[in-house]
Amino acid sequence: MLRGEVWYAVWPNDPKRRPRPVLIVSNNLRNSAPNLLDVVAVKLTGLYRTDGTKKPANPSEDVIIKFKKETIVRCAAVYSIEKSSLKSKVLQLSFQTMSEVDERLRNVLDLH
Repeated sequence: MLRGEVWYAVWPNDPKRRPRPVLIVSNNLRNSAPNLLDVVAVKLTGLYRTDGTKKPANPSEDVIIKFKKETIVRCAAVYSIEKSSLKSKVLQLSFQTMSEVDERLRNVLDLH
């Protein structure tokens, strides 16, 4: 698993325990270290609700991407996820998109 990859995993504290997309944001040294059991990831969620209404997105924290449908990368929803809970890789985000994610992470974590 590499930084910038989207995987299906069970979000921490998800009562339905259903695999959902997450974006790995931790560095590749951590991601590949056999003695470290987790990665740092952020949630992805569809831009539209089932009734067709648009979910709110915060431009200083969220990035909109085209996944299976328009999707919000929720950079403020940062989680540590066990590597063993990553089910399947589905996508590698572009360098440009990851640059946008990095900027939002800096905003969320006040790293400027």
